Amino acid sequence: MAEKSPRATTLTPSAAPPPQPREATQAGEPRRINNLTLVDGKTFLATTVAGDIAPAGSTDVGLFHLDTRFLSYLELRVNHHRTVVLSSSEQRNLSAQIELTTSQTVVRESLDLPDKTLHIRREQVLAGCFYDRLTVENFNLHPVSLQLEWCAAADFADVFQVRGMLRPLAGTHFDPVVQTDTLTFSYLGRDARFRQTILHFDPVPTRLTGEGAQYALHLEPRQKVELLLRVEPLAEGEPRAHAASADLLLDYQARRRQRQRDFQDWTARSTAFESSNGAFNACLDTAVSDFFALRIPRPPAGNVIAAGIPWFATVFGRDSLIAAYQSMLLHSGLAVDTLRYLARHQGQFLNPERDEQPGRILHEEREGEMTRCGEMPFNPYFGSIDSTPLFLVVLSEAFNWTGDRSLLEELLPAARRALQWMDAYGDRDGDGLIEYERMAPKGLVNQGWKDSWDATLNRQGELLQPPIALCEVQGYAYDARYRMARLFHLAGDHAFADRLRQQAAATARQFEESFWMPGEHFYAMSLDARKQQQQVIASNPGHLLWSRILSPERARTVAERLMREDMFSGWGIRTLSADESTFNPLSYHRGSVWPHDNSLIGQGFAFYGQHDALQQLFSALFEAATHFRNQRLPELFVGVQRCGSDEPVHYPVSCSPQAWASGALLLLLNACLGLRPNAARHELRIVNPVLPEWLDWLRVHRLRIGHSQVSLEFSRRQKRTFCNVLDVQGDALTVSVDFTRHT
Repeated sequence: MAEKSPRATTLTPSAAPPPQPREATQAGEPRRINNLTLVDGKTFLATTVAGDIAPAGSTDVGLFHLDTRFLSYLELRVNHHRTVVLSSSEQRNLSAQIELTTSQTVVRESLDLPDKTLHIRREQVLAGCFYDRLTVENFNLHPVSLQLEWCAAADFADVFQVRGMLRPLAGTHFDPVVQTDTLTFSYLGRDARFRQTILHFDPVPTRLTGEGAQYALHLEPRQKVELLLRVEPLAEGEPRAHAASADLLLDYQARRRQRQRDFQDWTARSTAFESSNGAFNACLDTAVSDFFALRIPRPPAGNVIAAGIPWFATVFGRDSLIAAYQSMLLHSGLAVDTLRYLARHQGQFLNPERDEQPGRILHEEREGEMTRCGEMPFNPYFGSIDSTPLFLVVLSEAFNWTGDRSLLEELLPAARRALQWMDAYGDRDGDGLIEYERMAPKGLVNQGWKDSWDATLNRQGELLQPPIALCEVQGYAYDARYRMARLFHLAGDHAFADRLRQQAAATARQFEESFWMPGEHFYAMSLDARKQQQQVIASNPGHLLWSRILSPERARTVAERLMREDMFSGWGIRTLSADESTFNPLSYHRGSVWPHDNSLIGQGFAFYGQHDALQQLFSALFEAATHFRNQRLPELFVGVQRCGSDEPVHYPVSCSPQAWASGALLLLLNACLGLRPNAARHELRIVNPVLPEWLDWLRVHRLRIGHSQVSLEFSRRQKRTFCNVLDVQGDALTVSVDFTRHT
């Protein structure tokens, strides 16, 4: 056990520390499909629809900060009973508003607190701290007396514990400290970091204990009373986001106004959209607010995109890069900041404990106790086979949108190291293909985007033996080399650029020889250690369209195969064909539907002129989004076949918001509009624009191409889509609309 922090020396160790989440909720059921979520970068709140963190220690709720759960129980009770939810909603990740009442809690003849006569408005805001504001109003014809209480607890569980892992040893929990209007929970981790959760109540409770605050209220008819709780998570060594004011109400109002101003500033600096379809407008509004909320400040790089909530509120190389690519239409600055941060943390050494290699782009970065203690290898962890080529793809695309030569000068050294990693470490056996095999004992077995343990089963249900070469990764490598050839040519290194083009061409030839399945007229998902094909029909080859490694003829074949009923569920393309023996629509990667997967495939459809398939896919994902809370696509959903007027089936523990799911509709929209920016040449090509039948018109405002801002209007007349330039501000910009025929 680490030595006590000086702040912990006066505290009393708890005789009964809280159970680990897996032990506390063994009989519980996942309920994330009904949860409310507020996000502020590395801090997020997940509650029930009532705004409660309950049951205590449940694995799907809590106030989390820096990969630690700082509040594991918060329940509002009236006369010792739970409240009744009338309605609940989130507003742009900024706040939640919940309308509550009481059930019949006493015998009806007494009329002390009749059913539905007490109204409670619960407003929750996350802005550095978590604020829970109650407005209680009596609509009874008589005065009422009641007891209202907030029950609270903090388990300080690491995010990996909350996900279900058990730890043999934990740090020291201390008895709660009760003062006049504050309740403080404290914990000294095995990483020697002292953590506290401070609950501050206003007004002063009637009774305050280590289990929560109680208020004895007496309300006359139509009398209203307001109560406010501030919860502040503190980790030793981390600066406070803002200094907390002693005046709770003023602090709450100031933080809420600042959060709203920050959001308004974000939207003013982002592309704005409006269309003829109100439901689609709502989907895009949600995506805009999700990307605002999921930004993590990482000075001096800027704001990096977190992967998602609740399990991935941190930097993920692959996820953050794909989300950055998807959101280029919205705000290219997210991609620039993410690239800068990943370049600063590029692999430097051979470190098998973290799967680190020189030039490799990180996979995952964690700040929780288990990582800091070495129980998990994520500080940071590099076990991703695709984050390195994706870094190069996104760098190229960021340059297309920004034309920033200084960005190239800054990041091309990192790009060169990434390319060297692909040659020296990515291609393990020198055959021109990129393979993976973990070195870290606690690292990921599968290191592509389908990274669950059973994602790479053959048709007999057997696990593939590593090293494994994934088909889509070969496409990423091909695309990365061709893109980098252009950038190094611009930088004046023509010999290196020529070599990269030759490597890309060789990759394409080797790929065709190794992955094409003549009997299936499709590409194998992967190759095993013996270079034997994993002959299953999966969504992975769809990414080859996005990478443009395929010939037009093969691209048409792949597109047609992906849109057959065994792959296309009606809500999206499944990760695995329903005809495969290992298909399971309820699994994580063997038959579910992932929006980000579909968005990359959809962009590939556009690249090869497969506009009918693109519109069908875009329409399916949009219609699916309208059935989820806040018109937000989740991380994934169940891959059962769509029938009649049914709805998409929720995957019970799917993350939401998830950055690359929130970006899916943005990328599909980009694909339909056919935007091809070249900011360095002050040009924007619009290639084969097509609006789906549910969009009569769409306006795009303040689209940034380099130092230009352009506003465009797209309109559809029958099957033809037209584009008009409404306005150009800043630098001059040449806008052309091209209608090309694909053969």
